[in-house]
Amino acid sequence: MTSSNNIDANEDLLPRPGSPLYNLNHKDVMIKNKTLKKFKILNKYIVLPLYRLRILPVLGFGRIFLILTTKGRKTGKNRRTPLEYHRIDGIITIFSSIGEDAGWVKNIRANPDSLLVRHGFHRFQPQVEFVTNEDQKLEIMKWYVVNHGKSAKMLFGWIPKVDDPETTDFSKMLKMITLIRFHHKND
Repeated sequence: MTSSNNIDANEDLLPRPGSPLYNLNHKDVMIKNKTLKKFKILNKYIVLPLYRLRILPVLGFGRIFLILTTKGRKTGKNRRTPLEYHRIDGIITIFSSIGEDAGWVKNIRANPDSLLVRHGFHRFQPQVEFVTNEDQKLEIMKWYVVNHGKSAKMLFGWIPKVDDPETTDFSKMLKMITLIRFHHKND
């Protein structure tokens, strides 16, 4: 295995081995489940309780994370999921690292009219748009690595000082992830 210092720019390595996105889409089920379990514990015991107590929004995390409330497709119960979001052209955009396999994505597909988005101290019922156009997905991914290089490095091994968004091949990643945009219904 090569160190990150020896990685040539724009090698077809995204997501790079060892990154959470790589592990979440790994063929070995144990590696995938171990990574997923870490995220579930973090969300259940830290993010959701601190958001409910309104501590995270006060600290500014409402600009990074939202709480998506979906109706369970099997149980009908409300499910709350903290998700990283970004405003791209004024529209809230979220990524599913495991694509259509995420429970919250399946719940959106099953019950699109029973969603509630809470970001910071604001709540609204969104109109959902699944981004399926490959060119749009690519532009969003390029925007993400340019504007959030440190997060991209942590999530999928992007190297801001080495990788070039215009020449990097994102095709493997674009097949893995699902992009969803939330519009305000009155827009």
